[in-house]
Amino acid sequence: MTICTACGAENVEGARFCVKCGAGISAAPDPGAWRATEEANRPRTDQTSTPDGGYVPQTPPSSYPTYTPPQGMSYQQQPVSQPMHPAIPAIVSFFLPGIGLLFVPGKAGLGLGIFAGYIALCFVLVILAVISFGILTCLFAPLMLANIAAAVHSWDEAAKSSNGQFQPILFKK
Repeated sequence: MTICTACGAENVEGARFCVKCGAGISAAPDPGAWRATEEANRPRTDQTSTPDGGYVPQTPPSSYPTYTPPQGMSYQQQPVSQPMHPAIPAIVSFFLPGIGLLFVPGKAGLGLGIFAGYIALCFVLVILAVISFGILTCLFAPLMLANIAAAVHSWDEAAKSSNGQFQPILFKK
């Protein structure tokens, strides 16, 4: 244990400053300290020295300012999330029916189901076109109706998830 020469408090061996008063604690002199050069004995401008050339350490202030955070304050701001505009899922679902619902929270399964149904409808209509000897005009009307229905449904689901910020088109509640 090292004893502070300023206040007499016991400090841990090897401490540079006193834990009680903050005064500098000098280490034990080296065995070759008596061979110090003249340059080492020259007083520095930032240190005080005694008339015989010895060094007197300056004591740090007794109390350092500390920061105490106010109680009850949260330092992490919660992100404010704006609901997605229903036009985005509607436009995506117009071109890829059901996929626009992937943008609506909790509707991913429904969106993938609609997309799978759309793919099945395309296969059925292609088979009907082959059976009817290539009449392709029968394909366009049902596919366009499916695209429009998927877009309107995606708009409505996105509007319902916006907590009243946007209004559904068809299915109000």
